Amino acid sequence: MANNTDHIAENTATISIRGPPGRPYKITIELPLFLCMLGISLSGSAISNIIFFRTCSHLLNHTEEECKGFLSPIRSNSTKLLENDVQGYATFVLTVKTVMESIGPAIMSMFLGVWSDTYGRKPLIVYPMLGLALSSMLIVVYGLIDLNPWWYILTVIPFSFTGGFVVLFTGAYCYVSDIATTENMSLRMVFIDATISLGNVLGSLISTYLILLIGNVNLLLVSATLHVLAYAFTNVYVKESLVGALEGGFCKILDWLHVREMVHECFKERPNHGRIQILLLIFVRCISVFLLIGTLGLEYLYSREKLNWALDDYNTYSAVSTAVLFVGSFFGIMVVQKLLQISDLTFAIMSFLMAGTEFVLKAFAVTSWQMYLSVSISFFKDLSGSLIRSFVTKTFPVEDIAKIFALMCALEGLSPIVAPVVYNTIYGLTLTTFPGTFYLLSAGLVAVNIVLIGFVKYYSWNGTTVPHRSLVEEE
Repeated sequence: MANNTDHIAENTATISIRGPPGRPYKITIELPLFLCMLGISLSGSAISNIIFFRTCSHLLNHTEEECKGFLSPIRSNSTKLLENDVQGYATFVLTVKTVMESIGPAIMSMFLGVWSDTYGRKPLIVYPMLGLALSSMLIVVYGLIDLNPWWYILTVIPFSFTGGFVVLFTGAYCYVSDIATTENMSLRMVFIDATISLGNVLGSLISTYLILLIGNVNLLLVSATLHVLAYAFTNVYVKESLVGALEGGFCKILDWLHVREMVHECFKERPNHGRIQILLLIFVRCISVFLLIGTLGLEYLYSREKLNWALDDYNTYSAVSTAVLFVGSFFGIMVVQKLLQISDLTFAIMSFLMAGTEFVLKAFAVTSWQMYLSVSISFFKDLSGSLIRSFVTKTFPVEDIAKIFALMCALEGLSPIVAPVVYNTIYGLTLTTFPGTFYLLSAGLVAVNIVLIGFVKYYSWNGTTVPHRSLVEEE
């Protein structure tokens, strides 16, 4: 065991992470990430329509004539009487799908963080993109064949067991941090966030029109084509960012040495209650991902039931919401924190307060403008994750940062397995009484996060920490 550890350490020592100074700006993973998110955003609407239709016709035994209204992105009164039954059953199908989609990333993320320090970042990007392309092809096949909705679950297996979005985004941010120079680091990170947001916004805006123009199945084919192009571009054009990275390490991914090293460094005793601070921050991130996944899967169903929104209404709202959050995040980091010199943890508490207010407003919303109001007052909501990671990098030794992030990512990967079960069950039980109950649950979890962050802030006050710097000053 000791020899294996020494061998890994010896190989790692030969690897150079930072790219050469003055490397000119060059588009690398921004384009394939944009294509991936555009494809996901486009196919989400079409898949929802197909699942609703087949739940209605296959599982609830209604005629195709009665159910065909679910295939249209335009809401009609023809499906109003079937809405509750179809939504109730469809949530169970989507719950199982989300759990299956999360199992692979939860397992893989335990190993890949430390593994990539030796064998490179590109596999963390290429493998999930290949899995996404294969899953998209299976979804097209599912769309062409009139199958029971439960067959849809099988389509997520390739993407899940190649790492899913957890591994893909981890690899993307690690890759950019490797190749960026000191001067353009912040700019490159902003571009990554921008491409992800742009793909989501554009897909949400045009999916309704494309469904009306070419139909649900043809839109799934377009989505699959985008994912294949993203994989091909990445595999051929994107070069490995770690100079000296070892090859052929696929069979060594599931090496428990990686997990043992990560756990040992994160759970060892540290001054100033450092171990408790790490665990509290990880717990905060797990709760954040838990409520994000839980609410995200139900928001369309909720708006359809409570506000009588059609798919095009929800897509417009989703696009506006994503744009507001992106602008708010950029403005918060680049302007507000820099000018006011607000500490990371204080700003994170502000972010959670805004998120809690948004959830309460949505829970009691009865008109569309109230949904838009909730988004407009929570424009810093998405900052909490970046602020927590910033605090970690400023507080703990640099050699431990990657291991802390690896454990944080691994445990975050478990939240999507549990969240859909809890949230969809609550939504199904309260659908006919108070469908906004799951938003109140989210507000309660946000309150828990505020308390936990408060404890971390207390511990950081009572010890020596690195002087505060805003995120834009890190590089």
